[in-house]
Amino acid sequence: MNEDEVGGHPNAGALIGILERCIILLLLSVGQYSAIGFVLTAKSIARYNKIADDPKFSEYYLLGTLLSTMLVIVAYLLVF
Repeated sequence: MNEDEVGGHPNAGALIGILERCIILLLLSVGQYSAIGFVLTAKSIARYNKIADDPKFSEYYLLGTLLSTMLVIVAYLLVF
């Protein structure tokens, strides 16, 4: 079942990822490190049912989130 079948928007996940990285970068630049946890928590709450029901998806989700966050932090450190 894809996102269209459950009422989702095509490419919404990609847009969410881009927004997540932009928000994290903004929070890093203003020194609000603890607020990054709220961004990641909000994302996880939105996907809680799928994370809880599908172990394969939960591993994919966690790996993607950690990799995305790490890349933003490394990019920030290299630029600033």
